[in-house]
Amino acid sequence: MAGGKEKSNFFIIYLNGIITLIKYLLVFLLFINLSQSLFSQELSIPKFDYPKKEEINKLIKNYILKNPEIIIEAIEIFQKKQSLNAIKKEKEIIESLSSELYNDQTSFFWGNENSELKIVEFIDYNCGYCKKNHTVMMNILNENEDIKYIIKELPILGESSLLASKFAVIIYLVDGPNIYEKFYNTLMRHNSQLNFEILNKIAKKVGSSIKDFKSQLNADKVNNVILKNLNLADKLSIDGTPTFIIEDNIFRGFISYEQLQEIIDNLRKRK
Repeated sequence: MAGGKEKSNFFIIYLNGIITLIKYLLVFLLFINLSQSLFSQELSIPKFDYPKKEEINKLIKNYILKNPEIIIEAIEIFQKKQSLNAIKKEKEIIESLSSELYNDQTSFFWGNENSELKIVEFIDYNCGYCKKNHTVMMNILNENEDIKYIIKELPILGESSLLASKFAVIIYLVDGPNIYEKFYNTLMRHNSQLNFEILNKIAKKVGSSIKDFKSQLNADKVNNVILKNLNLADKLSIDGTPTFIIEDNIFRGFISYEQLQEIIDNLRKRK
């Protein structure tokens, strides 16, 4: 699915590149026409024998056919410009949402609350790569004591994902961060199907004080947390898990220990 999306994006960028190239060629043609008009009318000098529009178009077409690499070059320049603009816009959006991302009182976090180095992860309990990254993150936290690592519940993989996130949010709001941490860790190591009975059993096993989850599953305070995370993801164009916000950058998909440690080391050098 991701590959299809990348192909679609490349096709759009390719078309935009062609359109941009055509625009430049049209400007060139306009310049020729204007130059002819200025020389012949305003300066009142004999009209030069400028090539006709059809001849210019033919010359341009022949040149492109003989040098097709200029189209690729134009597309690459356009892609680079678009990429830089997208990164700049992305950083601006993250900055505008920094309070929601890094200081949200309804999101669990590991580490020092006032750490300068912050990592946010959007997770889904049915996401295999989230579970794989959980092991990576726990090792990273053990080796790096200056990180604030924040969890954002983003249930996008079905009804059982939503149910699991609701359980987690209720536990965080009622039982607090310690029980939530145990519940979260257990779910991230759980590899079979999730349902109400299994979630209820896990909640009791980790020490939750909640006797009746059913009565709280659709409470406004629970739905509001999840809706807030979904809206936040939408503003950041996040449509998959895991997705990491590390300082002012977005990283989509699984990140290995080595990659993540390198990112962290590079950020420390910048501070």
